[in-house]
Amino acid sequence: MPSIVNSNAQEIVFEHELQDSSDYERLDTETASALKRNKSLKTDFLNIDQELEALFRAYANEDFEDGMESEFISEFVSCIQKYGTQAVEAVKRIILAQNVKPHMTFEALRWLGRINHPESYRSRLLFMEMCLGNPLRLVRDGAALGLASMKDAHAIPYLRKAIAQEKTQDLRKDLETVLSRLEKLSNATIPVDDK
Repeated sequence: MPSIVNSNAQEIVFEHELQDSSDYERLDTETASALKRNKSLKTDFLNIDQELEALFRAYANEDFEDGMESEFISEFVSCIQKYGTQAVEAVKRIILAQNVKPHMTFEALRWLGRINHPESYRSRLLFMEMCLGNPLRLVRDGAALGLASMKDAHAIPYLRKAIAQEKTQDLRKDLETVLSRLEKLSNATIPVDDK
């Protein structure tokens, strides 16, 4: 059952114990603020999903600078490296349930491709390929950037399909650029038989 940490009392409060939605919103805000102030609170969460949901909430109003690693990204990457595929699956559930603001999803997907964590590589790759078909433009864009960072030819057919379906012209051009780079990398790494 979902729970949140009450930062004043340092106790777990289950949602069914809250009297009305204003209590939930107040505690949710306190949890997000407490997470920013006290990183050790992360260990109090009951599972990875809740830890990641709290992380996304804590930084929901953050403005991200292109190319700059933020506190959110630092903690997000750390969580993926710590929990591996389980964390990627939790991110997948959270994003697909649309529990994250689109700009946060964009940022998370963009950085999923940059993480150096071999154990979760395939899970991250498949999730980003799936996100190319998402109805939200920012999600598709973030997935394309993440896939560009991974430089994996496995994404080529998914990019081709996404390009064929993409109605936003500038995003279609970005997808074509990613596809072109992956095709060039793929062709350059295929061994040539000199016989």
